[in-house]
Amino acid sequence: MTSTTRSTRPTGAPRVSRSVRRGLAATLVAVLGLVVLALPASAHVEAEGDTAATGITTVTLSFQHGCSPSPTISLKVELPDGTTEVEAQNPTGWTSNIAPHTITWTGGPIPDTTPGTFVASMRIVGNAGDIVFLPTIQGCVDGSNDWIEKTADAEADNAAPRITLTQTVAPATTVTTAASSATTKADTASTQGTTDSSAEAAANDAKIVEDSNNSPIGTIAIIIIVAIIAGGALVLYLRNRKPKPSAQ
Repeated sequence: MTSTTRSTRPTGAPRVSRSVRRGLAATLVAVLGLVVLALPASAHVEAEGDTAATGITTVTLSFQHGCSPSPTISLKVELPDGTTEVEAQNPTGWTSNIAPHTITWTGGPIPDTTPGTFVASMRIVGNAGDIVFLPTIQGCVDGSNDWIEKTADAEADNAAPRITLTQTVAPATTVTTAASSATTKADTASTQGTTDSSAEAAANDAKIVEDSNNSPIGTIAIIIIVAIIAGGALVLYLRNRKPKPSAQ
């Protein structure tokens, strides 16, 4: 007798075709791929910029984690060339140091799973629509995340934070104020005063010499000397005129 093996599919259960199963598998793979691609974006240090009419841009830098699993203890940001008027806000427990081309925050720590936000204002020179890169090193207790690559792909592994200028910002111009003009005049007057003082001092010296030459004391002294000399000569003359005694 020949035995026959039958399917154990429950009676009434719908049959799933092979094409449907393949479609479901492809959809699952696509969803997983999107999730994987989304992870690096949330992992980066992100930047947002808002430029005021004054030309000052407020930059907000944020991150969602540390150097897994190490907490964040510093954030060093490279500033674009020509950036001026930089001011940093310090979160509680953090301090900032502003150098000619960088801002560095130190403090914390911010735990690996805790978001962090840092804000600074600055004059970034450029035209409306320019993409401005802000390469950033996120320092942790153990290691660092280097977000320093200036790439068009904002989702690249080490892509630098970036903002887009919303308006054209020119370099700050030097304005000559009334105060600076007054300072210049004061300096000129001071120089003139020094020259006048020197001339006056020289004139005083000459007058002293002249006064000493014209001093009555000097004239009296000369008269006395002449009188003494004349008196001595007269005495000698009279002594020589006295008759000598005759010899007996």
